[in-house]
Amino acid sequence: MQKANPIGVFDSGYGGLTVLREIVHQLPQYDYLYLGDNARAPYGNRSFETVYQYTLQCVEWFFAQGCS
Repeated sequence: MQKANPIGVFDSGYGGLTVLREIVHQLPQYDYLYLGDNARAPYGNRSFETVYQYTLQCVEWFFAQGCS
């Protein structure tokens, strides 16, 4: 049986770790890859276009890593 690709979980900082912990608790049968973009945080004071570009870059990285 082939192992499924990991599920990508993204946050613009550290807060997503709490969410990831609960996801793993609820769905332990899956593997996860977490990306916390604390290098460019906070996102809250950025323009829509900037946040969109950052998010697109992170999603492309997840796909390059083989995430579902």
